[in-house]
Amino acid sequence: MASPWLRFSGYTAGLLVGLSAVTACATVPTTQEMAGSAELEAPAADMAEPATAAKVTAANGEGALPSQPQLIRRANLLLTVESVDSALEQTAQIVQAQQGSILDLQDQQPEAGRHRSAYLRLQVPQANLEATLTALADLGTVEQRSITAEDVSDQLVDLQARLKNLRQSEAALQKIMERSGSIADVLEVSRELSTVREQIEQLAARQKALQTRVSYSVIELNLESAIATATPGRPLGEKVSNTWQQATQSVGDFTVGLMQIGLWLLAYSPYLAIVAIAAALAYRLRRSGEAQTGRSQVP
Repeated sequence: MASPWLRFSGYTAGLLVGLSAVTACATVPTTQEMAGSAELEAPAADMAEPATAAKVTAANGEGALPSQPQLIRRANLLLTVESVDSALEQTAQIVQAQQGSILDLQDQQPEAGRHRSAYLRLQVPQANLEATLTALADLGTVEQRSITAEDVSDQLVDLQARLKNLRQSEAALQKIMERSGSIADVLEVSRELSTVREQIEQLAARQKALQTRVSYSVIELNLESAIATATPGRPLGEKVSNTWQQATQSVGDFTVGLMQIGLWLLAYSPYLAIVAIAAALAYRLRRSGEAQTGRSQVP
């Protein structure tokens, strides 16, 4: 039979083991709680990705200016040529040989005594700009020539950096959309994603337009003929016919004028008759008065 001391020691050991188990259950988190905590922290980490990526981009030196400047080059050329028609044909051949295109053409026939001119707006690869200008200058006499350049390197670098950050934001928002959540949260993320994609499309269009203007140069070409156009002479028969028409028209106008004067006189004839009668009476009265005065003076 066990002694009272041994029984007391067994009870004490059991009590200590029970207290240890209860303490462990109270301090160790459950698997579900850990999973929920991880899900709550994940979106915050994803939302921080764009800002972190931007910091890494700046730290690595991305977005620095390219080794060569990105220039938009334009040229203006004024030529005096013997024949505008011939110069237009040769210009089309030169542009085609330089892998370019004609963007605009304005050719109008001038009035007599004025020089004929034509305006063309050409587009050629920037690498072929000098060769194109040299070929065009051979068409006639160069009256004016100018070349301008605009550096857009900073604009292209800025657009590239903004597009990269927006695409990273788009990827982060897509990851958030893939996770389950409330309908309100999904709609909010969807609206934000649409806004980001719209900004990406706008910046991409601006970037493409700038790159096209850098890759291709524009030439404004003005052609002017050296000789003014002369008035063509008319045949003798045409001159005689025109003179006869003018003469017959003049006679007709004179006849119509006389008829109009006669109609006016006919319309005012009663008034004219009254005036004539009054004048005749006044004249007779004056003559009779003079006759009586002469008789009275005779002795």
